[in-house]
Amino acid sequence: MKRTILILLMVISLTPAALRAQEQFAWNDSWGMGFQVGVGGLLPMGSLSDDIKGCALFTGGINAEYNRMRIKADVAYGQPSFKNSNPYAVIDELGRDLQLNASDNPTLLGLGLQVGYTVWRQGKVSVTPMVGMSWNRLSWDINHIKHEADDEGEIRPMIDDVSSTHESSLGWMASVDIDIRLHGKLVDFPFGEDRQGHYSSSLRISPFVTYAKYSNFSPSVKGCCVGLTVSYAGLLHALSPNL
Repeated sequence: MKRTILILLMVISLTPAALRAQEQFAWNDSWGMGFQVGVGGLLPMGSLSDDIKGCALFTGGINAEYNRMRIKADVAYGQPSFKNSNPYAVIDELGRDLQLNASDNPTLLGLGLQVGYTVWRQGKVSVTPMVGMSWNRLSWDINHIKHEADDEGEIRPMIDDVSSTHESSLGWMASVDIDIRLHGKLVDFPFGEDRQGHYSSSLRISPFVTYAKYSNFSPSVKGCCVGLTVSYAGLLHALSPNL
């Protein structure tokens, strides 16, 4: 009786439905596409930290994979704080500021394009080092100052005009995607008749470092920004017709 039950369990475990259920958490060496969206933070280093503080980030992007190769394009948004209220060092002959930031927090927009290779897979965890280029842009308003006497004859700084400005930087970046598989399921593949795909979701933890330089600041500032993002990543792999 026990032997019969064991045989039945073995037969059930080899049915297509059971094999597909087991496949839900398998790593698929095929081409795929997906996205990620998450939050994180960055901290400027080097002389960047003389003018700019760290900030929280909101991130999102798209991925393309072939076997263990990965291409990732993403965008990041944040609002770091200024530590230097006159980054262009515009002063008069008496050393008085002729420019001051109109806002405490510039808008940071970052774009990244990276390529990587998955070097380790074990169970539900994979590790993919990434390297590529990044473009960062700071945008904010500046108050133009004039020094005039008030009604009492005392010289005071006054706002003469307000203008918008921005600074951009193109540099390198590197990161490591640590994907922790959450779940997977078989779905109809949208770009092929009678073909299935495997959709999987992961918690993606990505420590990163990126380099930036703002030459128009006086003095110019440069250095690395280190940070970490935590994202939800979804990926759709195409399966072979025989799966």
